[in-house]
Amino acid sequence: MSDRATRAGVVSEGNSAGGRLVGIDGRSLPLRSVALRGDAAGGLGRIVLEQRFQNPYPDPLRVTYQVPLPPDAAVSGYSFRIGERRVVGEVDRLAAARERFEQALAEGRTAGLLEQDRSSLFTQEIGNIPPGAEVAAELVIDQRLRWLEEGAWEWRFPTVVAPRYLGAEGRVPDAGRVSVDVADTPMTVAASLALTIRDTLPTASPSPHRGEGRVRGQAPESPSHAIATHPAPSAIEVTLADDGRGALDRDLVVRWPAAQPDVAAILDTGRPAEDRAHADVAYGLLTLTPPRPDERRGGLPRDLIVLLDMSGSMAGQPLTQARRVVARLVEALGDADRLELIAFRRSADAMEGAARAGHRRGPAGRDRVARRA
Repeated sequence: MSDRATRAGVVSEGNSAGGRLVGIDGRSLPLRSVALRGDAAGGLGRIVLEQRFQNPYPDPLRVTYQVPLPPDAAVSGYSFRIGERRVVGEVDRLAAARERFEQALAEGRTAGLLEQDRSSLFTQEIGNIPPGAEVAAELVIDQRLRWLEEGAWEWRFPTVVAPRYLGAEGRVPDAGRVSVDVADTPMTVAASLALTIRDTLPTASPSPHRGEGRVRGQAPESPSHAIATHPAPSAIEVTLADDGRGALDRDLVVRWPAAQPDVAAILDTGRPAEDRAHADVAYGLLTLTPPRPDERRGGLPRDLIVLLDMSGSMAGQPLTQARRVVARLVEALGDADRLELIAFRRSADAMEGAARAGHRRGPAGRDRVARRA
């Protein structure tokens, strides 16, 4: 986590990588705690990031800080709590949101604003924080999980704003907004984790693998932190081991095996809340997972459809390169695969009018495809 002001203990002057809310007059609210809790199943995760700060000064403060988030995720909720009061954010156009924020502060009300600077970097401002008050900022993030070739899901969440390459001075218009310095001492505050995994883990162990990205066992594991797992009804709870705290200096990564002996289908259903539109309509998410690598027996049959542009603009070297690409694709086909080649000039011309078995591979098959093209 990062603030946007200077402090002692950093390598150079500029924005600090120490987790604090920083006031416009330079006074800071130290970060007291970071908590990640979430739910993951079927290739999707919903994560709640909560950060707590406290205003130790006798004056109301306006503060700002940077938040690292997964680049492939979306912020679906934003709120902050001061004492017993909870303020919930609304999505609005950038200029309109800024105007509403400034107007609220001018009227003496406490308000917050969350803006996206990059796909993985957001900036939050909170104004009129009462003296002595504790602030709990909360972000809800919907995130796609990464599927590993070994038949496992991977959840990854950043915990630090890293320095960015900005090039020559003036090249990046908002360089001052996104640049940070690197702290030369460890952060005293750490993160806690409570992740609920609702996927059904396989009971049979796949063949062991080694190397980065490999999932060896049948329990969730982490290459970044020591974790502990706890069984729960129809789920597995994952927390950080030892003292339950993780340093804010690296991505937090959790992986768990999900591939079954056969192709598996997972259906997750839900409904809008009763007070929302279309509350009488259900929706569902269907996730298909491939079988375990050791159960594929040479791979699943594939259908390859190649659409080859043979118009005048492709004459010469472009068409030669395209033919080479097609030949490589054909060489990769197995006996159970099917190929359909469609060439088009003024109209589309399918190879013999239908898909056909891909067993004619190798140099001979490649030559036939080249001649056909």
